[in-house]
Order: sequence, then structure tokens, then C-alpha cells
Amino acid sequence: MNEYMILVDENAQSNPSDARTSLEQREQFTQKLKASGVLLDGERLRSSREGRRVSAATGTVRVESGPFNDTMGSYWSVKAKDLDAAVTLANELPLSPGESAEVRPIMKGQYDEKKTDKTGKVFAFAVLGNAPNEEAWIRLMDKIDNDAGDHFGDGFLAGVRLEAPRTGRRLVNQHGKTVTLDGPFLESKEVIGGLFFMRLASLEDAVTWAKSTAFVRIGGAEIREVWRS
Repeated sequence: MNEYMILVDENAQSNPSDARTSLEQREQFTQKLKASGVLLDGERLRSSREGRRVSAATGTVRVESGPFNDTMGSYWSVKAKDLDAAVTLANELPLSPGESAEVRPIMKGQYDEKKTDKTGKVFAFAVLGNAPNEEAWIRLMDKIDNDAGDHFGDGFLAGVRLEAPRTGRRLVNQHGKTVTLDGPFLESKEVIGGLFFMRLASLEDAVTWAKSTAFVRIGGAEIREVWRS
């Protein structure tokens, strides 16, 4: 069995009842994955309005406050025979009109389903890279991986690195029908290359920690609190 991540974009819902329905459907999806024994991990993140993006591409550390476009709102790490099987799992997740999900192979991962069981805040750090083409993006992610590997402290809980965008597929709700598209998907300014979790006291502490890392010096990091923490 191989490992894949299903990433769903954050869709701002104007109708509260629609938002509640979406959350209920995603909880049902999570329970179905658990029952089938394929779920490795899955979380909903707090709104990007509460998040921060930290980068230093210009040589100066820059901290931006949300909300952000093209950002992940929920994810599930799953086991599947191959990409087709992972996409079949993702197709069970209802998407709202205009909403999309991406299925990407996981290069390597460390999981902790119980990371939010203890008291304290848990923050998700999405590792972002901005490059003119996928080959350059892969080199960027390799450099971040090599330079940042030993920077984690006691607060590290879990994390994954994703394969290149071209290895995945995107599911889009078009006029009420889910359509599957092949990669690559580098049209966004910044493309996620990995996700990891830290237990820290506050968002401010998470930003301070991120400022000194290779994730920020070379690429960028979007920081969001895990919903259940």
C-alpha cells in the first residue's frame, strides 16, 4: 500500500447552513475512511483569517495575516494501492460548486492521530515554494528538506513531504459534477510541498519559531492552528 494526501481548499461559505452541511459531510467522510482502515491522519484547520504566512524570499522576513487565497482547509492522509485508488477515495468527499481537492502521493511521513489529545495548541505549518517550473520547485523543496531536517525541537509532532504536483490529480466541482484533472498544478503563486505539526503556546510563538527556519529562509510557511487543539 502507498500513502497519499487528500487536500481540500478552504471555501468561504456565505450561508451558515451550507457550512454546517459541509462539515457534517466531511465528518462522515472521515468516519468512513476510519471504518475502512485506510485513514492515517486527518484534520480540519482553523480559518485562514486566523493564520499567518511567513517568508524571507526578498532577504527580509515578511509576516502576512490572513485570509489567504488558494489555501488548504482540511486534509486526510490515506493508504491506497495506487493513485487511482486514492482518487476513488477522494471522490467520496462531496465538493461545493467551485471547490477543489488535490490528491498527492506522500514521499515520506510520520503520523500522530492523537496529536490533539493533550492540552495545548497544535499548529500546522504548510511548507510553500514559489518557482517558475516544476523542476525548479522540486530543487527548492529538496534544499528545504536538507537544510531544515534537524531544526525541529521537542514540539514536533508529525509531518509529511509530498511528491511533486505532476504526480497528483485535482478534483473540481464543475456545475455540480466532480471532474478529475491531471497535474501539474503550478498556476498558484506558492505550491505546498509538505505539512508538519508543532505543539506551541501561541500563534505568536509559532511565527517566532518559523522565522529562524529554512522553511522561511528558502521558501515560505503558512501557519494555521488545528481546529480541535
